[in-house]
Amino acid sequence: MPITAKMLSVSDLTPDAENARLHDDRNLEAIKSSLERFGQQKPIVVDSTMSVVAGNGTLEAAKMLGWTKIRSATKASY
Repeated sequence: MPITAKMLSVSDLTPDAENARLHDDRNLEAIKSSLERFGQQKPIVVDSTMSVVAGNGTLEAAKMLGWTKIRSATKASY
């Protein structure tokens, strides 16, 4: 299946409720600092329902920074 990357609205994305990796405040601050310093170097991954499959921490840090759009890779189905 082809994967495409595009800018999506942060408010349209849903964090994965079953995400096995939880990010504490220290980790989120590190991700936030990285986004501020280097920008977003790789897209987060979302499924066809706009649920985040990979990059939940990046999405949360982007929200903390006030971002309204985030580069996302979408895959039609799994």
